[in-house]
Amino acid sequence: MEARFPESAKEMPAAAVDYVAQQVKVPAGAWADYDWQGDRIKRHRKEIREAYGFRANTEEDQERLGEWLAAELCPLELSRDRLAEAVVARCRNDHIEPPAPGRVRRLVGKAVKDFGDQFCRSRAPPVTTWARRSNEKMRRVRADGHDDGGHGRSAHEVQNSKPRDR
Repeated sequence: MEARFPESAKEMPAAAVDYVAQQVKVPAGAWADYDWQGDRIKRHRKEIREAYGFRANTEEDQERLGEWLAAELCPLELSRDRLAEAVVARCRNDHIEPPAPGRVRRLVGKAVKDFGDQFCRSRAPPVTTWARRSNEKMRRVRADGHDDGGHGRSAHEVQNSKPRDR
């Protein structure tokens, strides 16, 4: 139903386990004894993928999915749940095993952040010379709150000095 393998026996509804156990004539309790980390599960997953024409998800796939989300869907969709559903649907369409739910949430979160960062960069005006100088001046303000104006003098000395000839 979710186009992915369960991560543990607890994820499967008891009714589904009972139904399949009856079909294959195995006690439903055998499901709890299945080795979720060994070579057998890796072989079974590979056989299932091959039977249905899917392949395992790679880091490159996830990178492409994140870029696709940020560029194509994040500008149009605000719901992270719908973005996650779109990831699973895209994987199904491309015959790729979808990432685990936690990985999909992280992928969506990164895509939303990347889109937001890119959006802000594209909309923010360039930093002007005045703003750059103001920022530099603020950095020169000493810890005691006095501004030397960049000339090594206190704010009081700068304020009470005569204007320089230019």
